[in-house]
Amino acid sequence: MLAPGWGEQATPATLRLAAAVLVTAALAPSLSGQIPAAPSSIAAGIPMLISEILIGLLLGGGARLMMSALQVAGATVGMASGLGFAQQLDPIASQSGAIFSGFFSLMGVVLIMAAGLHRMMIQAAADSYTVFPPGAMPPVGDASQFVINAVSGAFRLGIQIAAPVLIFSLLFNVSLAIVARLMPQLQVFMIAMPLSVLLGLAITAVGLGGGLMVWLAEMERETRFLSPH
Repeated sequence: MLAPGWGEQATPATLRLAAAVLVTAALAPSLSGQIPAAPSSIAAGIPMLISEILIGLLLGGGARLMMSALQVAGATVGMASGLGFAQQLDPIASQSGAIFSGFFSLMGVVLIMAAGLHRMMIQAAADSYTVFPPGAMPPVGDASQFVINAVSGAFRLGIQIAAPVLIFSLLFNVSLAIVARLMPQLQVFMIAMPLSVLLGLAITAVGLGGGLMVWLAEMERETRFLSPH
């Protein structure tokens, strides 16, 4: 439901359900020995159901938080380049966002599928039955620290991806301020806005490849952390 690549809202629900059933059928034979006996009543099975849901939300949400780094980077690039008010529907976040956020998010999903990280997420789900025995609640302290680290890491990574455009925006605006002081009669904003958008797009195109590779490496590290084996 939450894992990147598997749980995208733009994917038809029927396809996601079919993928979940197939993954369950593939993992069930190898994990059957780790599953406890079936509870005697529905009430006895509710704690086990709740614990499994919480563990799934923790694993999928941790990977999903790394996707938010691309949305942070897209929003930052949009504001720095002058396209912050250009909005479109982000199919990954299922809400309206900066045009760069939607583009970066789609690129992230493509890279995840191309690099095979979606298979590592299945491995993480299988390994979770060893790390978190079925029926046992995940440790609250460790889970909270994991979420805090994931959120701070995603924000830091988003700013790093957008750093070239941020540096350009700073230098460009300082130059505009100097020109405005030297020639007060010149309409600096009207002249500089198209140039800011054009140069911002050019710098984004040059630095996008490296930034996405850094994000992909961080996503792979996070996925390996979720899958200790």
